[in-house]
Order: sequence, then structure tokens, then C-alpha cells
Amino acid sequence: MNVIRLAVHTALCLYALLSPTDGFRILKWAQIFFCLQYVAHEIYRIIIFPNFFSPLRHLPGPKDHNLLLGQELKKFRAESPVGVQLEWSRKWPDAPFIRYLSIAGKEALLVNSLAAHKAVLQSHVYDFVKPPFFARLVGEIAGTGLLFAEGEHHRHQRKLLAGPFSVPSMRKIVPVFQDEAKSLSEVFDSAMGTGSRASIEVTDVLSKSTMDTIGVTVLGIELDTLSSIYPVGFNELYHRMLQQGPLGTLIWVINAFLPIRRFIPLEANRKFIQASSDLRRMLRDIIEKRTTDLSDGTFKREVGESRDLLTYMLEEAEAQRQQTGKETWTTDDIIGHLLNFTSAGHETSSTTLTWALYVLATNHGVQARLRTEIQTLLKASPKPNYDEISRLPYLNNFVREVLRVHSPPIMSSRQAAKDLVIQGVHIPKGTQIDLNMHIMHQNQGVWGPDAAVFNPGRWDHLTGDAASPYAFEPFIQGPRMCPGKNFSLIEMKAFLIELIIKWRFVGIERWDDKTDGAERELLTGGEEEVGRGVKLANPSVTYRPAGGLIVRFERV
Repeated sequence: MNVIRLAVHTALCLYALLSPTDGFRILKWAQIFFCLQYVAHEIYRIIIFPNFFSPLRHLPGPKDHNLLLGQELKKFRAESPVGVQLEWSRKWPDAPFIRYLSIAGKEALLVNSLAAHKAVLQSHVYDFVKPPFFARLVGEIAGTGLLFAEGEHHRHQRKLLAGPFSVPSMRKIVPVFQDEAKSLSEVFDSAMGTGSRASIEVTDVLSKSTMDTIGVTVLGIELDTLSSIYPVGFNELYHRMLQQGPLGTLIWVINAFLPIRRFIPLEANRKFIQASSDLRRMLRDIIEKRTTDLSDGTFKREVGESRDLLTYMLEEAEAQRQQTGKETWTTDDIIGHLLNFTSAGHETSSTTLTWALYVLATNHGVQARLRTEIQTLLKASPKPNYDEISRLPYLNNFVREVLRVHSPPIMSSRQAAKDLVIQGVHIPKGTQIDLNMHIMHQNQGVWGPDAAVFNPGRWDHLTGDAASPYAFEPFIQGPRMCPGKNFSLIEMKAFLIELIIKWRFVGIERWDDKTDGAERELLTGGEEEVGRGVKLANPSVTYRPAGGLIVRFERV
């Protein structure tokens, strides 16, 4: 950039000092010189440096890079959003980092060993920051807030937000999860009607149900009440942002690397921008109304009732303001945090439950064992509390195994804030680091040769590296662990208890390619391959079925 500024500055000076004719001629040559300099600089940056001078060039990794797109085109075309990365990991199983080129020759390191994961997430956690492209990729949907806070600011914010997700708060909030689970079960009952067996597309149903739960626990409102106030509801706005069409998805991916969002006059882009704007405006209205209701005493809670996240933040902010005279959170800060927890708590939970129903429908032995355990609990305690649910050993194993084999979070990116050495690898400042959850969860060196097989029993006898907390990362580990981990786990268990005790999941339906979609094939069991029979969305924020998941079910 200094060279570019020097060239422009020199050209303007010469133009000012010489006659108009000479000045124009000099400016013309200066422009040519500037263009040549720029082209030479880009050739060096994109081709020459990464291939011949980079200190990372000797690390193992793919060499078949696209000149401009690196490995991104290959990742985009893959059948799975994690397929290419898993292929690299299996090819170089002993490498702590795998190096690849991204767009325009940018170098990136895929973290590939347990020790390297631990170093990035624990011992060097604040030596890394979120790269700008990741903020555009995820931040557009999930907001900023705690997710993108760094260093001391992150420590402070995390401490302030710990209260609503503590175990005492979760004990109070379990009845909310159980009520929402009953409402979800009624949807299955309606689909069943008077028949003995029915089918339902579960991804949208679960998405709405978990979003309704978020409405009560995070925003303190029933989301359906917003439908009479706003032309487009809360659920629909999120759906438009998360479930974009092919063109919208392409714009979203490109915008992560090259900020083009505001310059694209296409309908798919306008719909995304409008949905994002409407969602934030809706949250701002909710915040303003809650602030007013709290100040005049209109908003009240029952004694012993857990505070929703928004109320907690507003009350804590007011207490801090009165104590210190300083603002803890601005309205934009609160919106960022609400988007963080709404996105994480809704999308991750609904996708995990989708995969849980997939496993239940294709592994009837696991389903039967879970039902027996739940029936035993409900005989002793018809409406179990937080501690009773948490003590169910097989349900706990089942949820953890779903999160391991079908982990909804795919990747978290970091950027080195300074020069580092990790596992003997020198990492220059500014290097992009990719933490891919499936790399660790499918690592045969950690989980054994059956790493891809769904087996809840493995959690009863973890040994070696598999016993390390850094071998299991659906919520990340270390200081940046998701604060909503307990919230998500107890919510999913409450939902599964309600569904498994009332419904038997028979199989999943998929289109038979040989009949051009005229018939559906029923997959009923014996599934060992990860996601077999299910097409995966790619690219996607989360690891989820493309086009939904149709589950066939019957009454218990």
C-alpha cells in the first residue's frame, strides 16, 4: 500500500509542476506505471510468495489450487461441507496443521491434531482474533456480540452474561422446555390424525419449536404475538436469512471474502438485506418496549421465575449504570448479543434434534434402549426436573454422540494476532486458522477405527485422547466455550424425552433417483455411514440435511 500511495503522490506532484501538456503525458505514464506496479504486486502476492517464499509452503497440504479461488471452489462443489477437509485430514493424519490456499492466494492452516486444537483454544486463545471474512460470513446472520469480542473485553462480557446460563437458572427454565416440547408433540399428533402411521418433514417443525423456545427464554415473549404487529414474523425472517436459495448462498459466500453485499442489485440479495434489517428493527422495538415496561413496572415475573436474557441484560445494565455511572451495553450491543444467542440456541439445537430423529429412525435398538430409560424415569417422576434429566446416562451418551457424529457447528476461524510457534510450526502474524469440528470428531487417531460409527456406548469407557475435552468440540472448549452449552443440552434432552415416550420413529424417507422422485424409499435401519441416505447442504452455516428430513413415525 505504501508503494501505491507513493506512485499516486509522485504522479500528482509532477502533474502540478509541469505544463498542462507535459503534465497530462506524465500523468498518463504514471497511471501505466501504477497499473504495472499493482499487477506485479498481485502476481507476487497470489502466485510467487505462497509458492516460493512463504515460510508455510513446506507444510503438508493440497497442491492443486485454483489460481484465483484456491481450494474454495473444490469445497463449494463437494457433496458435504466438511468432505474436502476430512479427506485432507485422512491423507495427512499426523500433521498438526494442514496448509491450503484460499481466495487470491491467501494461506490458511487447518488445525489437525488434538494438541494443536488445545493450543489454539486454550494456551494461545487470546493470541488469535476473528478474521474479517468470518465476521461477514457468520456475523451477518448471528450478529456480533460475545462471538466476536476479543481479549479482556471478551472476558468481561462473558462474566456479565454468565448468570442466565448458570445451573440454578437452568433448573428454573426446564418447565419452559417441557411445555414447548409438548407443543411440538401436538404437531406430530396433528400430522398423525386418525391414522396409524404418518410422515413429517421435521427440520422446519423443529426449527419453529426451538425458535419459540428462544422467544420465551431469550426475549421473554411468545413469538406468535409478533405476527399481528409486523408484516413478516420473527421465524420467517430467520428462515429467509438461513435458508437462502442457490444465488443468495453464492452471494453470501462471495461477500465473506469480498464485501459486495451493498453493490448487488439482485432480488436474492435485496431479500437478505431486507430480512436482516427487519429482524434488527424488530429486536430494537422489543428492547425499547421492555426498557419502558421495566421502568414503569408493567413487566413483572412470578416469584422464583428465571429472567429471560433480555430482561437480565437490561436490569444488569441499569444496575451497573447506577453504580458506576457508565453504560454496560448500548442498544446495538444488546442486539448483537441477542442475535448471537438466538442464532446459536435456535439453529444448533434444531439441527441437532433433526439428526437425533435421523438416528432414532435408522437405529431402532438405540431408540428402544432410550425409551426404556425414559419410561423408568417417568414412572418415578412424571415431570422430571433438571437434575433428574441430567442423570439419565444413556440419554446423555446419545446426545453427545449425535453432537460428535453429526456436529451442527462446522467451523470457527481465527487469525494470528502475532507471530506464534505451535507444535513446532511457525505461524506468522495474520495467518488464518480453521478449527473444523468434524476433523476432530472423525479423527481415527482419537476415536479409533470406528470414529464414523454412531455408538453411544463409547462414552462409558473413554480412554486416551478421546477422554480429552478437546476431542469433543460442538460447543468449542477453553475460555471461548459457548456459554449456552447447558441451555442447549437440557433443552434437547427435554424435547427428546417428550418425543421418544410418545412416538416411535420408523424410518426416514428419501427420493428414489431411479423413479425421478415419483416414489420414496424408506431407510429403516442398519445405518453406519455418517449421514447415509441424506443429501447435505453445502455451503451452509451448519451441518444439516439439504431440503429437510422426512421422518416416518407411529404412536408408541
